[in-house]
Amino acid sequence: MMRSLRQGRLHDDETGNVMIAVIGLIAVTSIITLTISSATVQAVGYTSLTRAGVQSQAAAEAGAEAMRAALETDACPSDGDLDATYGDIDATITGAAAAQPFYSVEIEQRAGATAVWTPGCPTGSSTHVRIQSTGFALTEGVSESSSALDSAAVEVVYDWLPGAPSAAASGAAVFSYGSPGLSNNLELVQLNGNSANVMVREGSIQCSNSVTIEGDIVAANGNITLSNTCSAEGDVWASGTVALNNNQVIGGDVIAVGSGQSTFGPSVSVGGGVYLGGTINTWGQRCSSGATGWDAAGNACALARSSGADPVLYNQPDLPMPVVPDWVDVDFRASDWTDEGWNVVTYSGPCNIDRNGSQTAAVQAFSQYTTPTVIDVRGCTGGFTIWYSTYELELKTDLTFITPKTVNIGQFEVSSDDPNSERRLRFITPDTVPDARPTTSGCGQFDVNNTNTIAEPVAVLIYSPCTIRNSNRLTWRGHYYGGIVNFSNNSELTFVPIGIPGYNFDGGEPSGGGAGGGGGAGGLGELLEYRDLAAAGS
Repeated sequence: MMRSLRQGRLHDDETGNVMIAVIGLIAVTSIITLTISSATVQAVGYTSLTRAGVQSQAAAEAGAEAMRAALETDACPSDGDLDATYGDIDATITGAAAAQPFYSVEIEQRAGATAVWTPGCPTGSSTHVRIQSTGFALTEGVSESSSALDSAAVEVVYDWLPGAPSAAASGAAVFSYGSPGLSNNLELVQLNGNSANVMVREGSIQCSNSVTIEGDIVAANGNITLSNTCSAEGDVWASGTVALNNNQVIGGDVIAVGSGQSTFGPSVSVGGGVYLGGTINTWGQRCSSGATGWDAAGNACALARSSGADPVLYNQPDLPMPVVPDWVDVDFRASDWTDEGWNVVTYSGPCNIDRNGSQTAAVQAFSQYTTPTVIDVRGCTGGFTIWYSTYELELKTDLTFITPKTVNIGQFEVSSDDPNSERRLRFITPDTVPDARPTTSGCGQFDVNNTNTIAEPVAVLIYSPCTIRNSNRLTWRGHYYGGIVNFSNNSELTFVPIGIPGYNFDGGEPSGGGAGGGGGAGGLGELLEYRDLAAAGS
């Protein structure tokens, strides 16, 4: 009987010990489960946070650019407020428009450096303008912490030049409707805060061989491939995929919206984050913890380590699509220019102003104009050639050439008669079909070659629906707007936006007054300040 009782007590004690062990195991398991759950929730929140931040920042910057374009084309809203309502903010908008940024922009002006800012568009007495733009994410963050990045705000301050014509100083350093050629010692230089952006509406971008772009590289409907020290100080933004093959330095973000695989080679540096709609393939050291294989997570970890990008995200839905304006069809109507005070003449001289000096009179005639003049040379149906060699075009005023679809400029040197007076020179090959795409029927080529030099403070725009080809020691100030724009062999372009009066290359409708446009209360001067703000309610 004693033995049975003792055995019973031992059995009870063992049962108690087992229960304690089971309870302990349950507690440990619960802690692990809660830790994993918490980490998962935090990871989802972090992902939504960064996605919302990219979307809202892009929208804020788009709003600031939209208001700048409105100011430069005399289209500033009378109340000083500019809004674009898209995406989740307005459920009634669907289709392509729903993927565009939502922003709200306000503008203020003041008369004097110490005066109080007053809401509204600038007047004839204004000296400064301030743009404040708030952008909103299309897809808001899922965690409470992400609400801070559901909106972003920027502030931009410019000098205002009372009485100066606001003649559509819009556009990118290079706007190419189709795939451009960017190679062989090309440098695009920003000036006065104007980023030297490359924007492509339709087609992919391939860039190689010692190219430096002091701005963004944007492909609205294609992929971007950068090779052999082709670098950008701004963002690289493609609707498809991105390939940074080797030795690229990217100052901003890399955004590839497409669902395909983006690749990153060795010696790539990224100053911002990497945001991919698809997967990632790269080379780099394996991560010491977490994902260690060459799966997508391992590649992302390796890229973050080797490039300095932060964050590196892949398989991201709802990334913002790159924004590139549609092609602007620029026709020529003489009355639009004469109504705005331009003199319009029909050229009757030689169509081949060549290097041998036989056309001295034609060269000198261009330098004699003292009032803004449009020179219509479309009578040169076989093409128009300016090949100066030993002559220099000295501008005493603004000139605009209306050209046929074949033009050849070689050994072309242009300067201003007054180093303190800006001069604007435009070559316009009209696009007579208003269909928001370059009309290429009958196109030859706009050829710029053999040591062309544009001296400060002159700026030149070439507009052509045909191919614009630049080669051989180009030193240029201004910008290009073409069906296709190609560069090769030691080219330098300093971006000075002059646009075409009456047309808005940044998107939107032409300003009042047609192609002569401008006038108004004044124009934008130097960029004084660009900074991020805390968005209201964030």
